[in-house]
Amino acid sequence: MGIVRNLKEYMARPYLKGMREQLRRLLEGKAGALDTQGFIEGTDKASLLIAGGGKKLCVTHDYLRHYEFLFGSFRSDKFSLIELGCFDGSSLRMWEKYFPHAEIFGVDLDEGARQHEKGRVHIVIGDATSQETFDTLKAKTGGAFIILDDASHAWGDQRRSFELFWEILRPGGFYVVEDLECGTLGAYPAYPPKVLDAQPFSEYIHDRSKILRWASDCQPEVNTYHFDQLPERVQKIEREMDMCIFIPGAVIVRKKA
Repeated sequence: MGIVRNLKEYMARPYLKGMREQLRRLLEGKAGALDTQGFIEGTDKASLLIAGGGKKLCVTHDYLRHYEFLFGSFRSDKFSLIELGCFDGSSLRMWEKYFPHAEIFGVDLDEGARQHEKGRVHIVIGDATSQETFDTLKAKTGGAFIILDDASHAWGDQRRSFELFWEILRPGGFYVVEDLECGTLGAYPAYPPKVLDAQPFSEYIHDRSKILRWASDCQPEVNTYHFDQLPERVQKIEREMDMCIFIPGAVIVRKKA
């Protein structure tokens, strides 16, 4: 992956055949400010990514136009954003530029992630499924308006982090889990999952959303045994979920305001 320093230079390259219109939309800002910024910084959250030392243009996850649709109206607000998993720091740089008043917190197991700490970007070294890391982020942020899980991608880790960090998600805030397809072992063999779970996270979050239509005061006779048997932290999540939006590869959950 590479950071794009001069976007227009790439328009003349022969390997862009078939992608020029999509790239043109990025250059002209028609793809959205966040997608353009993500492309410039070289994050695979964008719709396009230049790879192979600048010799290859790839279609990537295309998350950012959805995020801008949901988060764009908060662009000038002051809040904390937490991203679990830093990789090369490209998305941290993107968030810092897109949200000029936000404090950005990156969490990673790799000590090398400290190199990304600069300005409003802060790095916490730790396991995103651990109580210790949660306690550190809770103390540093007091609460976050946006939390994104781009860490191990293992279903059990995604569930554990979600149940931990939901507590410090602010009312009206968004919790995003990316790369839902990766499975029980995640995407990084060098970093095996801390929590093993065979249930896809997409199914887990779908189960949580089923409570959205339940109202005990209107239907007191409804049998709620299954709900009552859930751990209290999970019951709390189900009461506080406001909406759940699936996009290709990711899910965005909003907390009640």
